[in-house]
Order: sequence, then structure tokens, then C-alpha cells
Amino acid sequence: MDSKSVGLHVDSITALQQELVNIRTQLEEKEALFDSITEHTLAGYWIWHIKENSFFISPHLKGMLGYSNEELENSVDTINKLMHPSDLPDTYALLGKHLESNGKVPFEIEVRYKHKNGSIVWVICSGNIVKRDEEGNPAVMIGCHLDNTELKRVEGIQKYADELQRKNVEMEQFAYVASHDLQEPLNTIQGFISLLTMKLAETPDPEVSQYLSYIQQSSERMSNLIKGLLEYSRIGKEALMSRVNCNLIVQDVKADLALAIKENDAVVEADELPSLMGYDSDLRILFQNLVSNALTFRSKAPPQVRIYCVKDGEFWKFSVADNGMGIDPAFNEKIFKLYQRLHPRGQYEGYGLGLAQCYKIVTELHNGQIWVEPNNPAGSIFNFTIPQGI
Repeated sequence: MDSKSVGLHVDSITALQQELVNIRTQLEEKEALFDSITEHTLAGYWIWHIKENSFFISPHLKGMLGYSNEELENSVDTINKLMHPSDLPDTYALLGKHLESNGKVPFEIEVRYKHKNGSIVWVICSGNIVKRDEEGNPAVMIGCHLDNTELKRVEGIQKYADELQRKNVEMEQFAYVASHDLQEPLNTIQGFISLLTMKLAETPDPEVSQYLSYIQQSSERMSNLIKGLLEYSRIGKEALMSRVNCNLIVQDVKADLALAIKENDAVVEADELPSLMGYDSDLRILFQNLVSNALTFRSKAPPQVRIYCVKDGEFWKFSVADNGMGIDPAFNEKIFKLYQRLHPRGQYEGYGLGLAQCYKIVTELHNGQIWVEPNNPAGSIFNFTIPQGI
């Protein structure tokens, strides 16, 4: 290689080095511009490495929720904890469609976050796939948040109005329970206490023992009513949404009910069920209540229970079918309300809370629906839907 060729080679290398410097400078400027735009005009941004499930949350987003950068870890669990539980199912459902369509279905949704001080922050969350792996599958998503709280406050929030209406209905039902179901055993106790007091003033009588028995029974019933009411009110409290394998849940439910299944000579079968984003402990209550009811309200034939699931649009549709005594269609809505019984007290155990719990778990925690329909040739099918998510 002569001196002229060497000189051209050196000039070429120098030009390439200068081009790399220019490209690096341009990238730094674009990154600075991106940070400036997102951190000063929006609520912040996030970066999700999908396969590794690693998640970055910008300091400004954390600050918008009242936290310093060090107070919150960069993880999906942080989002699950801070986003309003009622908004998580729809968010994961839309995210799932965005990934499955490889970005063709836009990911943009309005959600609520819980501020550190307890208030609600309304956010428009949007994101896009920015990197794919060698096979073309989504690898990295970047998204941003727009604080929409003030606009929502000015407009008024229909969703809040609907939620407030549901809470008002619940409060009315609680008031009914307090004034009737709970007052009834209290009146019984007070009446027998009066009789007992008068009786003790005289010579002891064997009837006193009977009165004490009545008091004990009424007290126990009152205690059970109160416990059931507390269990209902605690549904969804301190829960964290996660990916749930419904097959494992049903296996655990069958194990918990093994004695009742054996005593009733019952068969409980389940098809292959999906995994989904949901509340593990509450879904266990849901399946256990439905299966337990199928064993309790049986016909003369040994109970046959089948659990299966199909896709229904954007939802999973679960069904729990039995061959029991069935339900009069006139009561299809009544059975999901608090303390509603179709049979005389004492004929069957329970206080009319199981299906009310199921209704709350499906509709309020998972944004689905639940209903009952007749089974053929006998029995009932309880259906409920849950968003497919991811």
C-alpha cells in the first residue's frame, strides 16, 4: 500500500469517527429532548422489557403520585399496587390485545392511581411497542402518562357516580340487615333475658336451662351473621392483582371440599382452564362458593359438577354446571343479593351470603358479569365472565 492509499484510509477512518461522534451527539440531544418533554409536559413515562418483565418508572411519574424516586421500586408490582383495583382488569385486557396484535390495537386507557395522601389521580396511559426480537415478537414497550385529574374534576365523573350508586345500594342493604336480620336475634336474647331474670328471683326451675339454651342459640346466630357481614365487606381489601392459574385454584377448592364431595358421593370435574390477571384469594372464594352450593342444594341423585371455560369476545366465560334441584327463574337476580334465601332457615346451613360474595368478586373486582341459567335436563349453570388480559 503506497503513501497515498494510506492517507486515504486514514482520512476514511477519521471521517467515520467524526460521523459516530455526530450520531452520538444527536442521540444524546434526542434523549434530552424526550426527557424534557415527558418530564415537564406529562406525568412521566415508563419502559417495559417484556420478556424479562423488568419495568422502569420515571421519577416524575413517582412524584406525581406523591413519592420520591427512592420510595418506589421499578417493577410491575408497583403499578399493580398503585393503580385503582377496578381499572386493572381493563388495563391488562387492552395491554394483552396490543401485544397479541403486535401493536395494531392501540394501547391508550384512562385509569386511576392512588396518591400517597389517599387521593385519586386520573391518568391517561398510552404506550407502544418500540422494539421486537429476532422473531418479530414484542420485546420492549415505552409509554407515557398524562395527568387528567383537573379535567376530570371539572367535568364530573360518571364512573364515580356509578360507583357511588353501587355503594349507596350496599349501604341500604347493610341498613336492612342491621334493622332486621341482626335485630331479630337481639330481640330474642333480650326477651329471654327478661324471663330468666324473673325466674331467677324465685326458686330455681328446670326451665331456666331451656331458656339459657335459647339464648345461646340466638347469640351464635347473631355472631355468625356479623361474621358473614364482615367477610363480605372485606372482599377485595388489601389484595394485589397477579397472574392466576385457575386450574390450581380449582384443584385447591376440590381439596378443601374433599370431605363434602365424598359424603355426597359427588363428582367434580374441570376442563382445562386459563390463566388470567385477577385476585387469587377472591377467585378461590368464588369457585368454592359455587361448588359448595352445588353440593348443598342437590337433588336425590349424586351431585355431578362440571367446570369449564370458553372465550367470549374479550372475556373468558366460566361455567359451573350441576344436576341439583335448580332455581326458579323468578329468583335469578334475587339470589345474588345480601341475605337472600330461597329455603326456610334451618333447612340448609348458611345465611344467604355466598352468592352475594360471588357477585361482588366478579362485578366489582374483575369487571365481569355473573348470572344463572337452567341446566338440561336438571340443575343450574352459573356463568361468569372475566377480561382475558394477558
